[in-house]
Amino acid sequence: MDIIDEQVREDILIANGSIVVSASAGSGKTTIMIKKISKVLNEILDHRTVAAITFTVKATEEIKKKARDLEVIKDFVAMTNDSFVEHEIIRPFLVDAFGEEYQREFLVSYDVSKRFDSFDEGMEVLRVRNTLGTYRNNNHNFKFELAKKILENSQAAREYFRAKYSTIFLDEYQDSDMNMHELFMYMKNVLGIELFIVGDGKQAIYLWRGAQRNIFELLEAEGIQSFELITNFRSDFEIVNYANLMHNNSQFDNNRAENVSHVIHCLTNNDLNSIDSLFRSGELDINRSVTIIANRNDHAQSIAENLKFYGYNFVFIPRTPIDESSDHSSILKSIACYILDNRYSVYDVADVLRIEQNRSILKRIESLLSPLEQIIPLPPNTSKDEITSSFFRIISRFNEHFGLDITDDEIKLLLETLSNEMFYPAFIKSNDLHKVMTVFGSKGLEFNQVISFSGYYNFSQEGERNNHYVCVTRAENKFVMLEDGRYSNSINVIARNSGITDMKNLYKIIDHT
Repeated sequence: MDIIDEQVREDILIANGSIVVSASAGSGKTTIMIKKISKVLNEILDHRTVAAITFTVKATEEIKKKARDLEVIKDFVAMTNDSFVEHEIIRPFLVDAFGEEYQREFLVSYDVSKRFDSFDEGMEVLRVRNTLGTYRNNNHNFKFELAKKILENSQAAREYFRAKYSTIFLDEYQDSDMNMHELFMYMKNVLGIELFIVGDGKQAIYLWRGAQRNIFELLEAEGIQSFELITNFRSDFEIVNYANLMHNNSQFDNNRAENVSHVIHCLTNNDLNSIDSLFRSGELDINRSVTIIANRNDHAQSIAENLKFYGYNFVFIPRTPIDESSDHSSILKSIACYILDNRYSVYDVADVLRIEQNRSILKRIESLLSPLEQIIPLPPNTSKDEITSSFFRIISRFNEHFGLDITDDEIKLLLETLSNEMFYPAFIKSNDLHKVMTVFGSKGLEFNQVISFSGYYNFSQEGERNNHYVCVTRAENKFVMLEDGRYSNSINVIARNSGITDMKNLYKIIDHT
């Protein structure tokens, strides 16, 4: 595969000082981070090391595995954000910074009874109740605010960090809140520790946890040199280039594609007949994953049902009421998955919440959510109205305990979703090769082959343009658009404006009319 940002990747590895890497989905951000870690470690001539910090245990384990795969020889620290500040700053240096009245051994709690409104209140809870609690307001992060104050007040802590770390690698920075940002900037500006920051503003989904919306603007104001990774290793170059033509034209390359075969415009008067013909001709590989993307549940369901008459077993994955419903949709989906999919565990819920996965917290998540298993799926002869009060009580307790601010309207949407078995396939992990789903359900996923319908995409409307980009970039090996000719005409106009005279260098035409 051609790597259009190959020079950028080389520049990242040789760059000195703090840097920020804006890395699109599928661009190999973990690989470039590990390569940089290896290079920095090999250049350290004293006893110092580096730390790789991310939000979840799962992501931390991925970093460790990738380091083993790439044969990083020297050891380095890999921890979650919370674990790092707790075990590297707060526990060892709390007494030095604030006095003997504070204990090094304390409990960490997300319980509502341990929440507070001010820093002084938080310190009082820590001193009197020996508990590290949290703010009621998710826009403030007590643990990271405390960590920064400890570094400011403790010379021993500052000397420890300067002596131990040359560089700190920060993953998924788009989800950092202001207190996190201020702590890391203190490490850079005051302690002289270099930062390697990776993130993607397009993937900021934790605003409900206080993630700073303008975090990359704040980094720019710091004067940190920046790089951008755009090569998509998941999709064939022809597919990526096709998507770039309409959605990221500055990255479109009209000199590198010739006789395109991975992007197909299929002219048709009968969608189902054309899908069948594409399989029979071998244009689509029936033995690999194929996902048909529609924009409406009724259309997607109809396609799945009608393809059965052709001998194909496509599973319908519906769009649910909680999809794109709010900033809390990821949490609502996580609750649904926990109840409906026995492979989804409390560890997965904790990952979504982005909290520590210690035994007490995991048991608390289980105790708060397990009552849902008694009422979902609905017992025989039970209506949604009969369980509403119990359902609201359970979710409200979970909501209150973790300070999530889930609204009553959002709880209603979750109840509506879980009381209708039609939506269940959306929350149960499926190994089926062949699926039909909406574009909303496909976000964040990838498939070997993707089929969609041109009638859903009007390039004059921003929402439909965005949906088009999501749809195209789900495909790894082949993308097929079923259309009546008007779609090709629109694409051709855009292509000619970009200097393309031969459309065979952009897509392959198959005529089934």
